[in-house]
Amino acid sequence: MSLITALLGQVNRIAAIIIAAVAASLLAYFRSQASAGIKWLFQPLARRLPWNQTPPLEAEKLASEMTVADIFLTTADGRSATYEKTGDYVVNAEPLNLYYEGVTASGTASGFSTELGAIVQTTTEHGFLVSRIDLGSVFEVGVRFRNVFRVQLEDCFLAEEEHWTQEIAVPTKHLTVRVHFPSGRPPKLVRSKTLVGLAHKQLGHGAAIAELFGQPAIVWEIDNPKLGDIYKLEWRW
Repeated sequence: MSLITALLGQVNRIAAIIIAAVAASLLAYFRSQASAGIKWLFQPLARRLPWNQTPPLEAEKLASEMTVADIFLTTADGRSATYEKTGDYVVNAEPLNLYYEGVTASGTASGFSTELGAIVQTTTEHGFLVSRIDLGSVFEVGVRFRNVFRVQLEDCFLAEEEHWTQEIAVPTKHLTVRVHFPSGRPPKLVRSKTLVGLAHKQLGHGAAIAELFGQPAIVWEIDNPKLGDIYKLEWRW
């Protein structure tokens, strides 16, 4: 009899442990569900609270009427080049005293310069070299200004087939991408693509081989590019 009593006591203790564990799991589950439900219920209100609002992105503060990206290949072997971006900007959201320009390069990028204001810092972010440009004064909403951003590129275009990518980081009404070639090494073939994630989409119309200022060049005119789009220009020379 004492053996049966001991076994029943052991079974009761095990059952109690199992019940307690199940109860704790259910309690944790219902707590998480209740928390998720509360967040869902009050999320529209929480977004309106001032401490949960994020400041506007630079892309929302600034827009470009016209953006021209020039790549000047200054040596026939592709070792030396200059990137020059000219933007006609308008302040469209709130007063602005700085903005950012970025460039990516397979080789070495140096000699960062700006015609307007001063570059106070250049950092690497997600593969881009991003320069912070202090404009030197506060530009009010509606003010228009032009700036030219330049970078020296070394050992970036050494292969027989090369490319350049241009990302739309600031809204612009029109983008022009131009690659200027040495007379002794003009482009033989050109392809125009857009990048969507890791996929490339080739365009049936786009860049064309032309002559600018007596030199061979590639010119790509893009109307109303979308913010965040990436355009890739490929060539063989």
